[in-house]
Amino acid sequence: MIQDAGGLFFLDLSRERAMDPASPYAVLPVPLERTVTYGRGTGRAPAVVIEASRQVELFDEELRVEPDWRVRTLEAPDVFSGDLAEALEAVRAAAVEATSEGAFLMSIGGEHSITPALVEGVRATVGVGSVLHFDAHADLRDEYLGLRNSHACAVRRIIEAGVPVVSVGVRSLSREEYQFAKKNGVPIHWAAALMKDSTGSWIEAVVEQLTDPVYISVDVDVFDPALLPETGTPEPGGLDWYRVTACLRRVIAERKVSAADIVEFSPSGNNPAGAFTVARLAVKILLYKEISRSEDR
Repeated sequence: MIQDAGGLFFLDLSRERAMDPASPYAVLPVPLERTVTYGRGTGRAPAVVIEASRQVELFDEELRVEPDWRVRTLEAPDVFSGDLAEALEAVRAAAVEATSEGAFLMSIGGEHSITPALVEGVRATVGVGSVLHFDAHADLRDEYLGLRNSHACAVRRIIEAGVPVVSVGVRSLSREEYQFAKKNGVPIHWAAALMKDSTGSWIEAVVEQLTDPVYISVDVDVFDPALLPETGTPEPGGLDWYRVTACLRRVIAERKVSAADIVEFSPSGNNPAGAFTVARLAVKILLYKEISRSEDR
C-alpha cells in the first residue's frame, strides 16, 4: 500500500482525514526534473504546492460549498534513482497502485514527461478514453534533444499509445508538430481564438471532442505569464483563470473524468502567488469532481 507523504498533508487536513484509506481522492507528488530545457525548478514544485495548499480556504466562493474533504496525500515515487525510463516506470506504478485502490488521482509534477506514464497507469486500472491537455505548447515532437521521453514529446507519446488528445491554449509549436497534428487530426484550440471568444462556445466543442473516461493534464504555462510566470517555458499571451476553470468545470460535469495532473510549475524566489495558484487549481479540480460525484449519487 502506498505510504503517506511524511506528515505534510494537502489542504492541511488532519492526519485522520489525510490518511483515511477510504478517501475518494489522492494527491501524488511527482518531483521529476530530468528533461527540462530552459527554466528549472519542477523538482521542487510538489512540496511547495502542497505547502501552499495549507492556506487554501476549504469553502469555495464559486459554488458556495465546503465539502467534507478527505484527501489522501501519498508519498512521491522514487524518480531520482536509475535512468529516465526507470523513473517513469516508478511513476506509472504509483498511478496504478493509487487508482486500483479506488481513489481519484490528482498528481502534482514535476515536468510534463510524467504525463504519459500517469496516463498509462490510470488506463490500466480505471481507463482513459481521451486526454484533455491544457498547454502553451503542442508537445507533439517525436524527439527533442535526442530524448523521446522529453517533456516536449509528452502528447506525441500519448497519441502513439492509442489515446486521443484534445489540446487547449496552444500558442507555440514547431513545423513538425503542426504537420503531425494536421495529418493525424489532433484537435487544437488555439489560445488567441479562445481569448477572443466571449461566448464560451469553444468549451462545448472541447466537451464534444472528448471520449470517456477523460484524463486531464494541465501544464501551467497555458496561463498568461502575467498570472503565473513561474514555469520553465513561458509564452506570451495565454488563458486566464476563469476560462481555464470554466472549461474544467464543464468537462468534469459532463464527462467521466478518471484522473488529473498539474505540471511544469517552477517555483522561484519568495513570491507565494504561483504556488498558491497551482494549489488552488488542484483544489478546484477536486471540488468539481466532488460536485459531479454528489450529483451522481
